[in-house]
Amino acid sequence: MRITLFLLATWLATPTLAAISGQVRDRTTDLPLQGIQVRLQAVPDSPVAITGADGRFTLAAEPVGQVTVAAAKPYDHSIGAINYATDVALTFNGASNVLIRLPRSPDTLTTPHTVQTSSQCGGCHNMQRGEWQESRHAIAASNAWVLDLYSGTGTAGGAAGFVFTNTRPDQSGFCATCHAPMQDVFTPGLLKLNEVSSDAGRDGVNCLACHQIANVDANQINGLHHVSKTAYRFPNSNSPNTNFHVFGPLPDVDDTPMRNIYSPLFQQPLLCASCHQYANPSNGLVAQNTYGEWLESPFSAPGPSFRACQDCHMPNATESGILASGSSVERPASQIHSHRIVGSTESSLRAAIKLRLSSRIQGNQLVVIGSVDNVGAGHAFPGGVSIRNAILLLSAQRGSVALTQSGGPVVPNWASDDVAGVQAGDLGGLPGTGFAKILRGRINGTGPQVEPVLFIDAESIAENSLIGSGSTRVTEVRFTLPPKTTLSEVNFSAKLIWRRAFRALSVSKGWTTAVDGGPIEIEIDAQTRNAERLFRSGFE
Repeated sequence: MRITLFLLATWLATPTLAAISGQVRDRTTDLPLQGIQVRLQAVPDSPVAITGADGRFTLAAEPVGQVTVAAAKPYDHSIGAINYATDVALTFNGASNVLIRLPRSPDTLTTPHTVQTSSQCGGCHNMQRGEWQESRHAIAASNAWVLDLYSGTGTAGGAAGFVFTNTRPDQSGFCATCHAPMQDVFTPGLLKLNEVSSDAGRDGVNCLACHQIANVDANQINGLHHVSKTAYRFPNSNSPNTNFHVFGPLPDVDDTPMRNIYSPLFQQPLLCASCHQYANPSNGLVAQNTYGEWLESPFSAPGPSFRACQDCHMPNATESGILASGSSVERPASQIHSHRIVGSTESSLRAAIKLRLSSRIQGNQLVVIGSVDNVGAGHAFPGGVSIRNAILLLSAQRGSVALTQSGGPVVPNWASDDVAGVQAGDLGGLPGTGFAKILRGRINGTGPQVEPVLFIDAESIAENSLIGSGSTRVTEVRFTLPPKTTLSEVNFSAKLIWRRAFRALSVSKGWTTAVDGGPIEIEIDAQTRNAERLFRSGFE
């Protein structure tokens, strides 16, 4: 009897679990909203319910205690579409009367009346701003190398060699479109990069340079940022409570003075294509094809191997945390992403690019085989802007004496500088090969065709030896084995080097370190093998 009474008391004290249901309405009209996504806040694997014509939903969740239910409408870029900021409601256990009234997203303008700076965003998002300040996005408008190429004003030797404003004095160019978008947005494509003056412009690619992007037109994918393919939306100063509104990847953010508009675009590589995919605007020659390379990669296929740009360049945090000061929402690590936006580093290159070395004997020839595998990059290697390049050196030695190359390719001349003679660092003509996208064209459309050129002068592609994502490039070089050579005397080697810029360009500008003080050349891998270990027969 006591056991029965105990079980009955326990049953009465345990809350009855039930699905959560309720309704979503328009805060302005109080009319029900159809097609709204409803989920549990800060629960990545939460079930999702979609509201019906009456605005009602039933969420297949049976939580115990207090939970927060969130509602969001994915942003619709269509003309005349009504969009909403996200909002939430608290509920306890299973509830059938949850009511969420979504605020309409503020009236917006394609040209801003004011632009917030990163310091203003950092007032609440200090962690994200701190990470961003370590990124190259933060120095995009003041990047010394870019200024050297644009106006010759970035470094002490920047006026030497190619300078865009010298060859096209009557054109502003389009550099500021991507490098200082929050000032260039007032006059798309007309701002001179060396005349960026506003705080938001000097911020480079700051918070709102991404989080105010409303749409990227995939049909104009090779256009130049907001000149032709990227649409921005900014708060209208005549609308109430619209000092901030942002687009973002989270569909479950509280309605705060910074109104969040859920945009699935922020989880897609198409967002990054706004700047990292473009063509020469005068002839349509694709100069940077990072997004196109990703589309052709195995990572773009739906399924467990899918990876977006954000997965590699904005990885998840390692532990849970708060996204904004003053917030009480503990976010799981999977909803917190790094804003350092790391690109090519020693560790990232070594993780993504693998070197394999082997050889074989054919008569009195040692054939050295270097295989470079692009196993981890979601785009081609070396990829990115066209000045990036890489070199594979293959060699063979008998003792301390280098064996003579008798066949196979040599490293292209673009791996050397333009100074007469051979200097340290000149690798052109050595046994091996190179990986680069070499653009050819006339400078400002006049004179002879030269290579390499920057995208603004590109008329054709002279060479495309990039290694696509998931692809392998095999290079074989032959070396003559002298008579009476024993294999124990022979070693063969491979070295894979990545360079941030072509050798001649670096030398002409006097660049010895990257803009952040890091190396301009990284040795990804170097290997040496002894021939005797691989072969049993010798030569007479």
